[in-house]
Amino acid sequence: MFYLLFFSFSGGVVSGALGMGGGSVFNPLLLSFGVPPQVSSATGSYMIIFSTGASTITYIINDMMDLSYGIWAGCFCIMGSLIGMHLLDLIMKRLDRQSPQVFLLCFILCISAIAVPILGYSTLKKDMFRFHNICSI
Repeated sequence: MFYLLFFSFSGGVVSGALGMGGGSVFNPLLLSFGVPPQVSSATGSYMIIFSTGASTITYIINDMMDLSYGIWAGCFCIMGSLIGMHLLDLIMKRLDRQSPQVFLLCFILCISAIAVPILGYSTLKKDMFRFHNICSI
């Protein structure tokens, strides 16, 4: 029980500090504790609902989000998710295996492992040598 609390707290701190999704920390953690992959994935999705909802409410309260844009983007994301889930389900039924899902997740992880540092560096490079007047902060 202590290990679960310790790793949950540590995973939350690391994922929050680095700005990455908690699922990339908690799913491997749950799998290492012997939780079946389906349960681990469902638990990660369940946690994402609350963290995303809290972030959305925070942005709305601080007037940092264009609500009409958020609704449009949300609708397109829901449609894309439903279409993608349906297509992936058809492919997995046709092949009678779950390996397409695993390969797709590995592909997405590789793309993000390449893209995130590149985009982060380009953003950091733009702001790194910009000096600000400390009196106006």
